[in-house]
This record gives sequence, C-alpha cells and structure tokens, in this order.
Amino acid sequence: MRERQEKPEWFAGNSDNEPLSLWTSNNSKMEIAELMLGIYLAKVLRTPDGMVMEYREVIRLVERAFGVKISNHRELKRDIFKRTHELVIFLKRLIFLIEQERDKKDA
Repeated sequence: MRERQEKPEWFAGNSDNEPLSLWTSNNSKMEIAELMLGIYLAKVLRTPDGMVMEYREVIRLVERAFGVKISNHRELKRDIFKRTHELVIFLKRLIFLIEQERDKKDA
C-alpha cells in the first residue's frame, strides 16, 4: 500500500482486481509455490497489523500480484518437501542467474 501511495505510476491502469504482472513460465504454480515457501519460511512478510504472514496469506498475495489461482498450494508445498533429488529447483536457478550476472559485470 505504501508503494501504491508513493509510486502511483507503477499502478496506473490497474484496478485492484487486475494482476500487476504475468508469470510466463510453463511450471508457474510450482515455481511460485517454491519461491513463496522460501519467503514464508524467512518470515519477512507481515500483515498490515504487524503479524507474520501465514503461508496461505503469502500465496494469496502472489495470486493477486500475478493473476494466477493456486488452489492446490498445500499439495505443491508437500511436493516440494517430498523431492529427493533437488529440493529447490527454481530457487537454485535464481541463484545461478544472479551469480552469472554478477560474473558478467565483474568481467
């Protein structure tokens, strides 16, 4: 809400029911669930009254931001924890991309 007040141009043309952006990968729900699970476990998001957001609240936030419905978020969370080979595929990819960009800038 603070960003909406401070930077209204970021939200121009978007009603409260329209997504702010679109997630465009083929595995969007699992990637979103993985990312939001990490954010939830880090306990960095809070409700307006200062309470740490629950996992379902974090999912609702991202549903609104990206215009997707993740009705099976509990199953996706369970599937992430059931992984035996690579637990966080998408998060590792993000780390790789950030490190790759850093290396390009250092070169």
